[in-house]
Amino acid sequence: MTKVAIISHSHPMLKGGGGEVAAYRHFQYLRDQNIDAAFVGVAIDADTIAAIFAPDQSILQLGESDFCMRATGMDSFTMEHDRAQDEDAVLNFLLALNADVYHFHHFWNIGAGTIRRLRRARPKARLICTLHEMTAICANHGQMIKTGSGELCNAASPLACAGCFPEHNALDFVMRRRRMIELIEQFDELIAPSHFLAKRFEAWGVEPGRVHVLENGIDLDVNYDINQFDRSDQSRRFAFFGQATPTKGLDILMRSARWIKSQKNKTDLSIDVFGVTRARFDEMWPNEKVPESLIRFRGRYRAADAVDLMSRYGWIIIPSVWWENSPVVIQEARLANSPVIASNIGGMKEKVEGWGHLFEVGNPAALGQKILELAGNEDCLEQSRKKMSAPLNLTEYSEIWNKIVYPVTCINSKIGSGRK
Repeated sequence: MTKVAIISHSHPMLKGGGGEVAAYRHFQYLRDQNIDAAFVGVAIDADTIAAIFAPDQSILQLGESDFCMRATGMDSFTMEHDRAQDEDAVLNFLLALNADVYHFHHFWNIGAGTIRRLRRARPKARLICTLHEMTAICANHGQMIKTGSGELCNAASPLACAGCFPEHNALDFVMRRRRMIELIEQFDELIAPSHFLAKRFEAWGVEPGRVHVLENGIDLDVNYDINQFDRSDQSRRFAFFGQATPTKGLDILMRSARWIKSQKNKTDLSIDVFGVTRARFDEMWPNEKVPESLIRFRGRYRAADAVDLMSRYGWIIIPSVWWENSPVVIQEARLANSPVIASNIGGMKEKVEGWGHLFEVGNPAALGQKILELAGNEDCLEQSRKKMSAPLNLTEYSEIWNKIVYPVTCINSKIGSGRK
């Protein structure tokens, strides 16, 4: 029987980003189907590590076949561990899982050296990687945003990258690209949840057609009745779901709310913020004033509750200022039948095409105008909902995933031989 190991750069029980949530949902689905699967996430926050790990402990078991590793530090430029013994520990644990398929969601906190050595040690195992952003391409956390100015970057080049990182010269970036290409070649198959991301990797140098486009799966088992809410009320209710990170655009949303308040027309609407507390927002953006008559902070929420919470709102706002690949928030909004207002770039633009609403990225007034245009517009809300389709469910995702992981050439053994 084939054993599958799902490996994520963090653990969703500790940090609920979209990539790790998608990875964990797939793990849970495989377990529900009686498939021998293990999950490996990483604890990355120093306070969390101090709270849950003993001083000399490196692995924590959170559930059946559900493990959390302690992050030990990596060089974000080379994607290598700072200490050889830390790489050894990660590799030995992955080998001990004795999996036939190792599916990596990202390779940060796992390490490039770990993956190269795993490839050599397990040449017949299938190594899969889902690319959630552009870390291999961009040394600025894979976000392709210029350091300092925050300007969007459309393509990586040694000269442009050296401009962002003056401590490195252009040759350093030539070598980094070669190392990252060589790392990616260790995987038998590559997956991207959007055409946008696949095209970015192809433009960078990955062989055309090498990246499979497969949207992350999501559980469609929801327990709410959309008809229980009044459309007139919903059309005036807006919400943000996300984390307090600079690129999620929560500061853009706050400036947009202030712009709305500055307009002479009466504003009968509300904007709720989920995933961020007021204290955390003030810490991140101490100079941003909050228009409290429009904005309410709802604090953290469980990923399992997201769809139910979203169903109470007419519109979900995604004001990210970087090239989001495939935000899980969009899938959840589709499931909740709550249309999206998103920045007009990257995977956001791709994912809401035909039913969502776009505004110029990083432009608070443009977002404010869009919110005012939609607030109270029941007809527009209903039309957007009619155009929405359900996201890919976990059964559909797994069927396609199986065809990618077990191609015809190795379907009899269900084990690959590595990419040559």
